[in-house]
Order: sequence, then structure tokens, then C-alpha cells
Amino acid sequence: MSWIAQLVKTYDVNASLAGKPGVEGSKAVLPPIGHIIQNAQIEITVDGEGNFVQASPISKDQQPTLMPSTPDSASRTSSPSPHPLHDRLNYIARDYDLYSEKKAKKGGKEEKHPYTLYVELLGKWVQSPYSDPKVEAVYKYVTRHDVIDDLCKANPPVLYRDDNGKVMQKWPYKDKDREKPAIFTVVTGDLLKALVRFRVSLGGDKPVDLWKDQQVQQQYIKFFEHEFPQAPDLCYATGKMMRPVDKHAKGIRFAGDGAKLISSNDNQWFTFRGRFESGNECVSIGYETSQKAMNALMWLVRNQGYSCDGRTFLAWSSKLIPGVFSDTDHLMHRRRGGGTSELTRPETFKEWADSFTKAITGYYHDFEKDPTAQVNIMVLDAATPGRLSICYYDEFSGTDFIKRVEKWHESGRWAQHKYDNEKNSSLRYFGVPAPRRLIKACYGENVSDTKMKMELERIFYCIVQGRPLPLDIERCVVQRVVTRASQSAGDKYYQWRQEILESACTIICNRWNETHPEEVYTVALDETNRNRDYLFGRILAVADQLERATFKLDERGSRTTNAMKYMEVFSMRPAKTWMTIHNRLRPYMQKQEKYGGKERKLLAQIISLFNEEDFVSDDPLGSRFLLGFYSQQFAIQQLIEKQKKEKALRESEGADNNSTSQSDENE
Repeated sequence: MSWIAQLVKTYDVNASLAGKPGVEGSKAVLPPIGHIIQNAQIEITVDGEGNFVQASPISKDQQPTLMPSTPDSASRTSSPSPHPLHDRLNYIARDYDLYSEKKAKKGGKEEKHPYTLYVELLGKWVQSPYSDPKVEAVYKYVTRHDVIDDLCKANPPVLYRDDNGKVMQKWPYKDKDREKPAIFTVVTGDLLKALVRFRVSLGGDKPVDLWKDQQVQQQYIKFFEHEFPQAPDLCYATGKMMRPVDKHAKGIRFAGDGAKLISSNDNQWFTFRGRFESGNECVSIGYETSQKAMNALMWLVRNQGYSCDGRTFLAWSSKLIPGVFSDTDHLMHRRRGGGTSELTRPETFKEWADSFTKAITGYYHDFEKDPTAQVNIMVLDAATPGRLSICYYDEFSGTDFIKRVEKWHESGRWAQHKYDNEKNSSLRYFGVPAPRRLIKACYGENVSDTKMKMELERIFYCIVQGRPLPLDIERCVVQRVVTRASQSAGDKYYQWRQEILESACTIICNRWNETHPEEVYTVALDETNRNRDYLFGRILAVADQLERATFKLDERGSRTTNAMKYMEVFSMRPAKTWMTIHNRLRPYMQKQEKYGGKERKLLAQIISLFNEEDFVSDDPLGSRFLLGFYSQQFAIQQLIEKQKKEKALRESEGADNNSTSQSDENE
């Protein structure tokens, strides 16, 4: 029960935010006790006397709606059980049966018409001491007016009738002159089951959104406690005596999610057989505890959860924590709490390392102020539509969690590129990419959702448990790098390098640096490293640069180098393949006279570092040859950029001197 206690604690800490819309830094509203969040598709405005004013469909990004509920309505399936205020058309429309082909059952107490049940519950609220004028206006409207008829007569209409007087379920017109109404886009399934939320305009004032009205929320909480009293029982989660509940909330991962974490509605089969007569004999949870825990969980999931194919990964704390699935640039951006300018964004490897250290120190500092604060980790998934499982749960001290995240970003730190939507360009940073990027580097851009979910879970466990990445991931990404190299002609070369090779280097570094702390690899070239794999990677990078530098402008978009063509074979038989590549390089070496033969000298320097038996051996290369390949390329590129800057500076100084000389002559 520790996860429930932690969620209740989280709710209590943030109780002041309950029901408040538009809280800065929050993507969703924390539901108060007795409230849930569901997607509404239609919005109806009425005046204080319950008269229809207007109606409109709701765009999908505005659909999440905070609404009061009962334990029965929050967990309802097929049996009718109304929400107290906002609800579906089959509950709030008294003329529903005139348009529905499937009539609601009538008869016994359990089979009352949904509209009858809704009006009875709303009527009790209106007649209680905890009523509100805005709620009374809604009650007057639904009891005196035909909701579906109003929606059809609205200007413009929300619902449309066909020639038989029934509500259209599909827009029958395909000509461009008749634009498809929004209602057919925002509602999936039966339009007569669309959920309606209400706005009320009192005395000609601006309409009040009832799903945002905190006064209405508090009045409903008091009404529920007054109208549905129940003897207290022991809550197993908190050890307190409180009102028990046997039906718990759903909609945890997303609005409309039917899976529940706690359920005991199977009275005929396996739940109680031979052990208990009722669910409360197995476990008793208080209503307040259940509401706080489930509402806090759905709030956390919407604000900081990470979902893939139904599986949700969540880490939360009372302090600011780095995102487990964030790349290094985003983690530092979040810590700074805003945008980064050209002046504040680090440029060199050392600047990024120093900046990351400062950012992570800030996270440590937050937990040092409160040593008792902890981080909770939870993974949720549903094997069936109605049952939600906790696949993984753990609790860490705050500093321990930060250490593991820090270890992840430092052990795999490498040069990375990503697209910046704000600047509409590619930017470079030094760190680790998002785990999703690593998986796509291993399995391609079109990796299935199921595969993505499985691999994300494996990487998630490696991060939070401080373990190196699995060996099969390293082997997979290395194989993909070398097999795709020969296809990286022209502009595809940079795509291959940034999307596959850089991620591969991160994975290799992560595994090697965590298992061999005495020999740490970084993107900076290690000219003293005499490891066979590393050196072969370096000479392949020099061969690639030597040939690529001779390409003319019109050739760069179509040609690929011999080093790239032979990379896969080179990784399997380096000594023999190098002789082939070297022979093919001779024409390009002759063209490189304008560069002073620097590449040839560099090749000789690298080869001199080999042990003779290593250089002539045809044993397959290990994954570290990619680190040597990239680091050598990176060093060459840095040198070229430096030379260009120096040349531009000399030309600029020369132009200034000429300008000064001319002005002196004129004088």
C-alpha cells in the first residue's frame, strides 16, 4: 500500500491546486475529491432561468472537462448511473428516445431510464442546502427543454436531422460546397452518446464555465457527504477510520481509459471463492483515500507521464526532478526554466560538461534542503480494457535518483544533433539523446509501437537502476551503422551520421564507460589510445575525409566514399579490406596537394601506433572502432572550422587595413 500512501501525500501537498485551471507549469487540472476528468464534445450555454442560449462542438484540444461524479458513475460500464451535472446526451436529453433506435430499458429500480436517474440526482442537489444558482439553471433547462431538438435548431446547428427526422450519424455530402460540420470530427462513434458540458450566464454577465467553477466544486463535495452518508470503516492504506468505497476511479492514463487499478466486482467467479464473502473482507479502502490517490495519479500521468502503446512511465517527487526520458539538452533547458539564447547555450564539449554539472547540482541542492523527500517510480499498463496493472514500482531517496540520472547522461555523453523547431534548424549538443531516438537508431524509423514499448521499458529500467544498456542493443545498433553506411550517398551521409552513428556512439560509450571506469571514452580524440579497434576506426575516418574533400560541389549530393562503401566488410576483415581501400585512395591522394598531404601524414602517424600483429590481423573489429571513427572525424572537422575562422579573420583584418590605407592616402 506504500504507493497509495505516497499518492495521498502528493495530493495533500498539492491540495491548494485542486480544481484550479491554468496553473503555471501544469498541463492538467488536479481533480478535487468526487471529481473526474472526461472528454466533452458539446458545450451548451443557458441563462439563469434555464433558457437555451447557444451550443457548439468542442475542439479536441479543449475537450478534457473536470466534472463531479459519484463512485457508481465514475466506474460505470453498461448499467446506467448518472453524473451529477455534465453527462452524455442519453442522460440529459428528455427527448433522447425520439431519436434513438435503441430504447432505454424501463422497469425495476435498477432499470430506470438514464434521464430519470440523472434528473433525480440533479434534483436532490438543487433541493439540498448546498445548491448553487448556476446548478439550478441547468436543472431548469434539462427538465423544461428538449436538448437534442435545441442542438438541431441552434444557429449554426450542432446536430443535423436527416429526411426521416433522425439525427445524422455521418455527413452524407461529399461536395466541396458543403463543408463538413465540426461535430462529425470531434465525436467518434454514436453522436447521441456525446458528452455535454454546461455554461451559465447569470443576469446577462459573461457565461461561467461550470467545469472551472471552484464554488460549484466545493458545493458538490458537501452535497455528496450530506446525501450519501455511510458508516466509517478501517482504511487499509492509511490506518484511519473513514467512509469505505468498493468502486474506484478509472480514466487514469487518459480520459476515457476504462482500466482500473483496484476492482472487486466479480462476485461469481474467482475473486472471493473460498476466501471472502465481500470485497471489503479482502481489502478496505477509504473513499477519501481512493479519490486522493487516483486523482493524484491521473494528474501526475497527464503532467509528467510518458506513454507508449498504453504503457505509462512515471517518476514524481515533491521536488523538481529531471525527466527520465529527456535528452541532455532538454534536461538542462528545464532546469534553467526557460528559453536559451545564443549567449547562454554552451558550444564546446567542456562547456556542455560544466553546464550539465551546474544543472545537476541544482537538482541535488533541492533534495539537500529536504533529505526526507523521495522519488517514486511507477510503470502502468493494461492487459485487458478493464484492468490496470502496476508493472513496476520503486522508491528512491532523492539524491540516489539524481545520481542514477547523472550517471546515464555522463556515461553516454557524445556529440548529438537534433532539430530545433523554434529556430527551424539543426542544433548540436553534447550529451545523450532521448531513449526513443536510441531505439530508432537500432531498429529504424518505422519501429512498431509494441517493439518501441518493450525497448523503452528496458532502457527505463537501466536508467533508474543504474545499469548499463543490454549487450544486444549495442550489437544491433553497430550492425545497423555498418550496413547503412554504404547507402549514405550525398546528403544521406549527414542523416546517417546524426541519426544512427551518434546514437550508436552513445550506446557504446554507455556500456564501455560503466563497465570499464578506468578507460573512459569521450567524443574528444584520444591520440594516445593504442587499442586496435579504435585505431582502425581512426584510419577509416581519415580515408573518408581524404576522398570526400576532393568532391566537387555538384558531386556532393550523389557520391559516397570508398570508406563508407566498404565499412561493413572493413568491420569484419579490417586488414585485408584496408589494403583495398588504400589502393583506391591513391588517385585522391594525388589531388590533395593543395592541402599539403596532411591526411597522408596523419595516416602514417596513426598506423605507427599499431602493434604489428594487430595491424595485420583480420579478426573482426569490436564496437569501439565506431568511437575512433567518429572522434577522428570530429577532430578533423574542428580543425577545418578553426582554419576557416582564422582565414576569415585574416581577410577581415586585411580589408580593414586596406580601408585605413586608402583613407590615409585621401587625406
